[in-house]
Amino acid sequence: MMILDSVKTYNNFSLKEYTTLKIGGEAEIAYFPSSIEEMIAIRNHLNSKNKRITVIGAGSNLLISSDGISGGVILTGNLSSCEFLADNRIKAYSGLKSSRFAQLLYENSLSGLEFLIGIPGTIGGAVTMNSSAHGQAIEQVIESVEVLNLETGELLNLDKFELDLGYRYSFVESNRHLILSATFKLQKDHPEKIMEKMEFHLNWRKQKHPPLTQPNAGSTFRNPEEGVYVGRLFEKLGAKNWVEGGAKISDIHANFLINTGSATSTDVSRLMHKMYNAVKKNFGYDLIAEIRYVGDASEEEEKIWKSFQVH
Repeated sequence: MMILDSVKTYNNFSLKEYTTLKIGGEAEIAYFPSSIEEMIAIRNHLNSKNKRITVIGAGSNLLISSDGISGGVILTGNLSSCEFLADNRIKAYSGLKSSRFAQLLYENSLSGLEFLIGIPGTIGGAVTMNSSAHGQAIEQVIESVEVLNLETGELLNLDKFELDLGYRYSFVESNRHLILSATFKLQKDHPEKIMEKMEFHLNWRKQKHPPLTQPNAGSTFRNPEEGVYVGRLFEKLGAKNWVEGGAKISDIHANFLINTGSATSTDVSRLMHKMYNAVKKNFGYDLIAEIRYVGDASEEEEKIWKSFQVH
């Protein structure tokens, strides 16, 4: 219990500012671990109390219930260091911001993950979702991960093949494993070339995606198949005019939902349901949500989220 005593812990902690959508109620108990040992101690404590465990990184693809989250919420933001190893390898901990990691790689002339500069998430989230953009992907450079099995408490080292990486998918999320750290193998390159790639990714996102000054959770749904872009399907449906309470579809990209300032998790859920049903009716696709819902769902929200696919 002594390890747990050192963890920053808060009761009835507001989560609204810990998601890029700026939506969310209170965590029953919130923990801010600063080490893997603390992470394990929290997991063991919550498991012994039969409490639900929810993990939040940067909250960049999360819809948190406006009614909050029962049980324990682990926020990984203090696990944000990295270690430079031999042979252009680097170990990054799960709470390290993706953009900060990209900057550190640039400062050390390491190439392969320039696209992370524009992603408002953490390394844990990037690996869990096998993030990619414009020909670069996590799966191309990752070597291994250290994970915690939230069900059993077992600490495991998995190589890239055991992660079963696919399009916006990895083994860890669907099997209740939490990424603690990831080791990457990168390539040396000239800083000017690395910066050029980073600026390309940043400029592309500025042109194509709404800024985070308009609170959003990134892409709402996955593209249904190769060469079919779900944002274009929504544009054909005139979805950029759709509004539900305080939630609306972005004028910049039709696969992004915006919190106009007063949106609730129910507003977002209803708008996503409308989007999903419209595409299914008009184009025949069963879309898979990229946004993850966490927390104490209302009866209506539970029904909505059960009606469409979540990978």
